Amino acid sequence: MNETVVEIRRYSGEVERHQHDYPQVVLPVSGALEIDLGHRSGRVSGSTGVFVSAGCQHAFYAKQTGSFVVLDLPSRLGIREPDEDIPAFFAIGREVHGLIDYMAVLATSQELSASLRHAWSTLLLDRIAPARDRPDRAELAVRRATAFMQRKLADPIRIADIAEAAGMSPTRLHEAFTRRRATTPHAHLVAMRLDAAERLLADPRLSIADIAIFSGHSDQSALTRAMRRERNSTPAEIRRNLLGRTGGKA
Repeated sequence: MNETVVEIRRYSGEVERHQHDYPQVVLPVSGALEIDLGHRSGRVSGSTGVFVSAGCQHAFYAKQTGSFVVLDLPSRLGIREPDEDIPAFFAIGREVHGLIDYMAVLATSQELSASLRHAWSTLLLDRIAPARDRPDRAELAVRRATAFMQRKLADPIRIADIAEAAGMSPTRLHEAFTRRRATTPHAHLVAMRLDAAERLLADPRLSIADIAIFSGHSDQSALTRAMRRERNSTPAEIRRNLLGRTGGKA
């Protein structure tokens, strides 16, 4: 794709898993859209948007018909992966809401010129992508917290421990994660531990009980409960799928 596309699209029911070779941003106008990005899932609603990186397998589900601003970006823009630049799920602030409202009115009343689409998308990306050279205090705290979680993934850490490592109170850290990652410190830690468990499940030499401990779960039952709750699967099911794809090799 060689040009920026901005459209108001309506979704209802399920859109099957698919992928495209360009990045995409989905923003809410009305309604809510459940999105599964593979290892992450979330909801596009009044306070949250989603960035889908190029090549990412994803599926949509809208319980009721809703309207959304969809921005398809030319691959030549060189947008980086979400964890490097734009988070997969990001909080929508007042300025982004203003851009959504503007586009929701304009796109339904006239054809959008290429220059207008480019200008609008540039403004949007500037507001949802953190400045890489000048991260603010909230972004720095989130990065410190994430690094601490990674180092202590197998340990029984508390939110208070994470907040101390990040250099702010638990309440402030919760606000920083909500604003910068559209999630909470606890949910982020749960996702990191499950991601680690899934990577380890690809190694048939490791027992599921050992993987549970290595990934920060108290035992195999705790890992199974978390995986069922967060990913609607079990360690055994994920292992079978992984080993089936790799022919049983680690």
